[in-house]
Amino acid sequence: VFILNRSGFASGAIVNISFSISQTMSNRALTLYRSLLRAHKRYLPAEMRGLGDTYIKAEFRLHKKAEAEQAAQFFVEWDKYLDQLVSQGEQKRNQETLAAVGSLDGNDGGATLTTFGKDLPSDLELSEEQQAQ
Repeated sequence: VFILNRSGFASGAIVNISFSISQTMSNRALTLYRSLLRAHKRYLPAEMRGLGDTYIKAEFRLHKKAEAEQAAQFFVEWDKYLDQLVSQGEQKRNQETLAAVGSLDGNDGGATLTTFGKDLPSDLELSEEQQAQ
């Protein structure tokens, strides 16, 4: 909503736009944060969940006041992680179901072990700050 002042210019327009962007980012951050914690609870073993939850909380706390461009990239990377975690978690759940059905039939079901995470490319270069972490 823009309010025109006496000279015909929109007064407070910048404040309204920045508030809208800030509010949208805040809602997006909260939704993503909750989705990540739910996915950890649903798919990760307890020993991995504690570490993962702590890491998520710290990262979101550190990026609370990030610029819009940095926040957008932050959300993209956490969305990728969430998609990967859900995909691997569902794959593991399906394998466990097949293994359980197979054991009822008297065979092993041909189950294989599902792991979480992914290998980093060998040509990935990290900044000094990232290496320190």
